[in-house]
Amino acid sequence: MPKDETKDTDNGTGQTNKPLFSNTVSAWIGVITSVITIILTIYTTSNKVRLDQLETDFKDRSTKVEESKERVERYKWVYSLYNDLNDVDKRKKNFTVGLITLALTDVESKKLFSALQTSSDTVLQSVGQSGLKALKAIGNEDITALVSKIDTSSSADRIKAVGELENKYASSSPAITMVLNLYNPDNITTLSPDGIINGLYYLNRTNAKVWNKQQIKQGQDAAVRIAGLNPGKNTSKELANFKSLLTLAATGQ
Repeated sequence: MPKDETKDTDNGTGQTNKPLFSNTVSAWIGVITSVITIILTIYTTSNKVRLDQLETDFKDRSTKVEESKERVERYKWVYSLYNDLNDVDKRKKNFTVGLITLALTDVESKKLFSALQTSSDTVLQSVGQSGLKALKAIGNEDITALVSKIDTSSSADRIKAVGELENKYASSSPAITMVLNLYNPDNITTLSPDGIINGLYYLNRTNAKVWNKQQIKQGQDAAVRIAGLNPGKNTSKELANFKSLLTLAATGQ
């Protein structure tokens, strides 16, 4: 009798022991697909990072180019003010210097005026000195604000301003100079009696040791002008104290 073909069985389970080739292929395809997906994801992400960086670099360069253009335009505008810096009108000249400090950054202004100050041309030297003085004044904005309130219409603001000057700036040379400037010939005529005595009150409470020769001379001239206004009793008392302060300051020079 012919023999039956041998059937592979799985230990009596009735299932055929066929190679799981299709399952293996499917598994490998899944693995390969996952690997390819991961590689593509990494590649795409890497490209996106590079593209983002290129875009950022491009924007930065564009910004720098625009800043350079803007800076050149400012420099050209400042140069256009050259004739005004040579003007015989001192007020116009100082106003022009002020405009330049507004147009340039603090660093740019300082470099420009410092360079002009060292010039062999006397006119440019004068512009440089004026510019550096203007920059110094800008740096003393808090003091300027307080000094401007010495003669304000509000009594409370006047008292507060003089009090802050006394407490914070008794040894401040810029503050002393700013208050002394209130008594210059062009300014003293606009001061009210309250402004005159308030300025003297602060000056009398400054540190005599920080006064320089120029300030002492300016103070002496101011004392003469104040006396010429026939001040009242309280102002005359502060004026007498002011003269004593100037004498004390002069002995320390």
